[in-house]
Amino acid sequence: MFGRARCSTSAPAAGERRALPVDPLSLPRLLVSAATTPGAAAPAVSTLHAAALKLGVLPSSLPASNALVSAYSLSGLLPCALRAFSLIPHPSTGSYTAILSALSRHGRPREALSLFSAAAVARPDAELLSCVVSCCRRASASLPARAAHAYGVKTAPLLAFYASAGPALVALYAMCGRVSAAKRIFDRMDGEDVVSWNAMIGGFAGAGMNGEAWDCFREMRARGVRGNARTAVAVLGACDLESGRQVHGHMVRNHGDSGSNAILWNALMNMYSRVGCVDNAEHVFFEIERKDVVSWNVMIGAFAKNGHGERALELVDAMLRCGMQPDSVTFTTLLMACCHCGLVDEGLALFERFVENSALIPTMEQCACIVDLLSRAGRFREAAGFIDQMPIRPNAVVWGALLSGSRMHHDVDHAQIAFEKLVQLEPDNPGNFVTMSNIYAKAGMVEDAKRVRMMIDREELVKPSGQSRDKVCSLRGDLRACSAPRVLCQVLSGVHCLVVCLLRRLRGKDDIVNAGIAGCCTGLALSFPGMFSLNAHGIFWGGGMMFYGGI
Repeated sequence: MFGRARCSTSAPAAGERRALPVDPLSLPRLLVSAATTPGAAAPAVSTLHAAALKLGVLPSSLPASNALVSAYSLSGLLPCALRAFSLIPHPSTGSYTAILSALSRHGRPREALSLFSAAAVARPDAELLSCVVSCCRRASASLPARAAHAYGVKTAPLLAFYASAGPALVALYAMCGRVSAAKRIFDRMDGEDVVSWNAMIGGFAGAGMNGEAWDCFREMRARGVRGNARTAVAVLGACDLESGRQVHGHMVRNHGDSGSNAILWNALMNMYSRVGCVDNAEHVFFEIERKDVVSWNVMIGAFAKNGHGERALELVDAMLRCGMQPDSVTFTTLLMACCHCGLVDEGLALFERFVENSALIPTMEQCACIVDLLSRAGRFREAAGFIDQMPIRPNAVVWGALLSGSRMHHDVDHAQIAFEKLVQLEPDNPGNFVTMSNIYAKAGMVEDAKRVRMMIDREELVKPSGQSRDKVCSLRGDLRACSAPRVLCQVLSGVHCLVVCLLRRLRGKDDIVNAGIAGCCTGLALSFPGMFSLNAHGIFWGGGMMFYGGI
């Protein structure tokens, strides 16, 4: 017994045998036809299987055996497909292609890769290698894919190999962030496969190469390749508000405005959320006819990321009233909303309800949200106690949340605890050192701040430049990208704190020193007009006086 249907091992009734002209040549075609029979695929395939066994066609015919594996898989009967494969005396490359495709189709790509590795197929052809690469893509396993890629280049005809395995290779390399490798493979292909174009556009967008993503999209249209809904999803990942509205209009013209394709319209909601247009995202949400749990999660996330925590909680209540059950992603998104909006009690109540009513163990991200929530509220003892009682070992995200909260509330003791853990977990992350140095400086612990800064220099840690994914208004005009504004603010904050400490000691001692301070203030005000303003008494940063006249 396999699943809900039995793998046939006996003959059908006499009338059924006469109605089924089963022979080695016709059986593969009949099996494919039976597997696609609406509402009756499993019984039809089982009937053909029984007839073929009775007539001796199986398992002697290798093409028929391979077709039987595929037919059972297409019918939703993976156990029967595995049983049929195990009965093949000498599996061919076609046999392995069929069973690997079956396992991958049923969400078991790693099991497929293990089977292929254990089989040690002597000479896999381009089709089998393509199937292996597809399994690697679904399993996010780049190493075996690279091995299959290298073997295919060495043994299979290049045109045939890239025609079959190229789209999966492009998608895998792009997904793993190896955009240049994906582009090299893409350039070897004929450029007619929309799947490859979608993977290439999505790879560029995922790597933050928005200009290249749009260039790829324009080239696709220039070549006359017709895009589909997934093309729009890939392009939306590279959109700012202006171009996103253009894609929105294109979607309405080509896919209708009813929102029947949830995947496509979920991506549109996510784009509007990313650029801060919550009302537009909400409008799209209400236009979707058949909302899935992802639709609800995206809209809840839009409220959460843009500071509308109460509306996110209200939307969950509406979700429950509609009969849609929240999942772990919903719960994580709600905790993020509570963090962003300071809803401490609501967040803690949500977490307790999730733990009590769910058999799932809280994820690391959810635990980090609770630590962040408590730390932002200055409740460090509770945050530390929560970390001690976590069912999983806390990672750098959890300790980073504690360090960030300690910086907000100038809590040096808990900051030191978090910093020591972070140095062990990610010693090459300079952001932790910068934050700790700023905490020491703001607390007046100049020597400790210098010591941490010296650690950065000694380890030669360099903060990689960041880049905004959307068009922003810079300090000196409209730019496509802004280089690491958050890191710049952290560095300037550290400079501010150090200067304050030093100037408190030097204030009024020397007119030359005071003149130098004034010159420094003027330079900062002119260089960073969006951050600093200069008046007759000193420099103001935000709402409070920074230094010079205000110290």
